[in-house]
Amino acid sequence: MSVKGAFLAMLFALGAAAPALADTYNGTVFTSSPVSVTAGQEFLIAIPGNPTTGYSWTGKSSNGTVTVWGSAYQGPSAGANQRMGAGGQQIFVCKANNPGTAQITFSYARPWQKGVKPARTMTFTVTVK
Repeated sequence: MSVKGAFLAMLFALGAAAPALADTYNGTVFTSSPVSVTAGQEFLIAIPGNPTTGYSWTGKSSNGTVTVWGSAYQGPSAGANQRMGAGGQQIFVCKANNPGTAQITFSYARPWQKGVKPARTMTFTVTVK
């Protein structure tokens, strides 16, 4: 299994087993821009979301400086409002490949609605040292 595959498998296993993925990850979790990381570093970006509405986030890097590997949804944390339909966060696994700057654009849309503008977009500027 590749390093990428092993990391994604670990991420999804943690998401299933742990009530708060971001709390169990032993690395950096970013929730706002700008992001500063070092080359070779793996990091997470967490964005509020609610898949019960049919919407989900997708992320795309502007260049090869940063790779967005994938994401997993994490429901509300323990002690939070855990009512049916309550939102949580979508957590993206990213890797800083080499020094430079990249923008990761996240789009919040319903995947089956082709040709429809996303309900929201967010852009994170990532500087890799």
